[in-house]
Amino acid sequence: MVGWREKLHLTSVREARERALRHLPDVIGDLTPIAVVRNTIDDTSGRTWAQVESEIVFRDEFRVALDGLEGFTHLIVVTWLDRVTDEGRSLLRIRPTGDESSPEVGVFATRTAHRPNPLGVSIVPLESVRDGVVRVVGLDVANGTAVLDIKPYVSFYDSFDAGIPEWAK
Repeated sequence: MVGWREKLHLTSVREARERALRHLPDVIGDLTPIAVVRNTIDDTSGRTWAQVESEIVFRDEFRVALDGLEGFTHLIVVTWLDRVTDEGRSLLRIRPTGDESSPEVGVFATRTAHRPNPLGVSIVPLESVRDGVVRVVGLDVANGTAVLDIKPYVSFYDSFDAGIPEWAK
């Protein structure tokens, strides 16, 4: 039987990793924000987001792309967290609760904004779509945050019974 490494003509896990990374661009420079978040939040520290009402205000050229969105109850919103500093982007390990008794883990195991590419991904209830403005509740970003993309949340694609490690409970 021929294994997957042989099918790809690879001899080792290291070679497979290097081959995959060889074609990864250093920079993805053609991202265009499609909208901006408008809400009353300027300070994001220590906040509870569940009741925060936000408007996602779309650029005119993207308004037509909102057609058909009204029938969905939730959205996936991808944002660019521009207020994350270079120092925050350089962090690779943190204590997720800020508590010294919690374990230090890699940032990819957390929901922190401090990461190499400060992307925000939120799932929020959709309140309305009107005249290029999408109203949502619970979006966990500050006023003026750039929106890179939105997608409808579709439960049979996007919902799983997921486990979490004990330290995250």
